[in-house]
Amino acid sequence: MKFIKSKKGLVLLAVLVVAAAAAIGGYAYFSSTGSGSGTASVGTSSNIQLSSPLVGTLYPGGAAVPVTVTIHNPGTGQEYVGTISGAVQNGGTGGNCLGSWFTVAPITYNAEVAGGASPTANTTVTMIDSGSNQDACQGATMTINWSSN
Repeated sequence: MKFIKSKKGLVLLAVLVVAAAAAIGGYAYFSSTGSGSGTASVGTSSNIQLSSPLVGTLYPGGAAVPVTVTIHNPGTGQEYVGTISGAVQNGGTGGNCLGSWFTVAPITYNAEVAGGASPTANTTVTMIDSGSNQDACQGATMTINWSSN
């Protein structure tokens, strides 16, 4: 008891009281609510690239010739491909081999193509018998323009 009444004892007691108060105060807190916002970036579509190799030999009124179309998605996101159509461009001697003398069967693809993927689809090309002279097409290499929706 004598120690607590001494100057050293009172100082020690004061230090202990301050330390205890600080320790208890260290566990105190305020509660709060909050809100905020962020951003998100949305990508864009990429144009699908359609291509095909050289189609086998066609003749007026001849059989349909198979052709494989490559559907390439150069982007990183999924792209939906519906119907793929082909149209033969005028060509041959003097451009007199008419694209209208050819039919390309449409492809009902109706599927998504993953980013970077290159699936294929099959169709046929036919040279119709126009009932007129089609000599302008002999030996010609015709261009097929592909499109999709």
